[in-house]
Amino acid sequence: MSSINAMIKWMSDRQGKVSYSMNSRLGPNSYDCSSAVYNALIAGGFLKAGSMGNTDSLFSHLENAGWQQVQPVDGNYPAKRGDVFIWGNRGGSGGAAGHTGIFVDDHDNIIHCNYGFNGITVNNHDYIWELNGQPAITIYRYTDGNSDPKPSAPKPIDPVPQAPDKRVIMSGVFYPDRPLAVSADTNPDDVASPALDYYNAGQPIKYDGYIMANGYAWISYISDSGKRRYVAVGPDDGRIDTTWGRGFFN
Repeated sequence: MSSINAMIKWMSDRQGKVSYSMNSRLGPNSYDCSSAVYNALIAGGFLKAGSMGNTDSLFSHLENAGWQQVQPVDGNYPAKRGDVFIWGNRGGSGGAAGHTGIFVDDHDNIIHCNYGFNGITVNNHDYIWELNGQPAITIYRYTDGNSDPKPSAPKPIDPVPQAPDKRVIMSGVFYPDRPLAVSADTNPDDVASPALDYYNAGQPIKYDGYIMANGYAWISYISDSGKRRYVAVGPDDGRIDTTWGRGFFN
C-alpha cells in the first residue's frame, strides 16, 4: 500500500546525515534533489524499486503513477503534506535548471536535498522559492486517478520568521574566487565604513547567516573582536549562479 508517511520518513531519516552531490547521487551517503525524491517515492510504494531519473523525467513518472497536478487558485498553490513540487519548465528542468522536494505539512514547509545546505533539510518553500528567483513551479498530489486535486480555496502564505536584523540564520563556509572586503554593515557606499579587511581567493569564510541588502547578498559572522561583520558574496539579482565563489545558497 502506498504511504505518504513512509515517503516522508525516508527523507527525514536522512536529514542531517547525508550530503548533496550531483556526481555521487545514488547514495547511501549523498544524493541530489531528484534522486532523493525518487528514493522516497520508492520507499512510499509509489514507484517500483530501481526506478530512477532526474527532475525532468519526474513529471511523467509521477503522472504514470497516479499523481495529478494541483491547480492554482488566484495564483496560489495551496500545497498539502505529501505533495511533490518541481521547479523549472517541463522539458528543460534537468540538472541545475530544476529542483524538487516534498511538502511535509500544510503550511508550505518542504523537505528536500539541496546544495545550499549540503544535504536534506526542512525549509519554508515560499521563502526558498523567492530566494531562487521564483522559477516555474508544478505541484503534484497523489490521487491514484480517483479525485480532482484542485483545491476549493487558496491557503494564505505563512510569514517567514526573521531575526531582528532580518539576517537569515544559516551556517556554512564560503570560498571566494576573488578578494572580498569585510564590512561593518551592509552599505557598500558608506564612506564612513571602509573595508576593514579582505579575504583572499580560496580563503574560507565561516558564517552564521546571510542578508539581502543594497543590491547584494551578504554573509555574516561574529569577528574575534565580538562585532558582527559582513562580506558581500554576489549581486542580489534573483539568480542562483552569480555568487563570487562557492558555499553560499546557490
